[in-house]
Amino acid sequence: MEKATIHFRSRHESGNIFVLLGLVRREMQKQRRITEYNDLWEQVHKGSYDDAIRLIREKVNLIDDDGIY
Repeated sequence: MEKATIHFRSRHESGNIFVLLGLVRREMQKQRRITEYNDLWEQVHKGSYDDAIRLIREKVNLIDDDGIY
């Protein structure tokens, strides 16, 4: 299955990890990957923001429109 593409802006509201996880959840749910998302959610809460971005990128194509990540 092709990974969903999610655009976010790291310096704005969508850069908040909880907002970003909401966007990821919506896309993964559309692809019937909610169990995979739940595992991701658990992993993201154990590390830093940079770790979270790296983990999310393993599951979706994540594009930072601010160009920082």
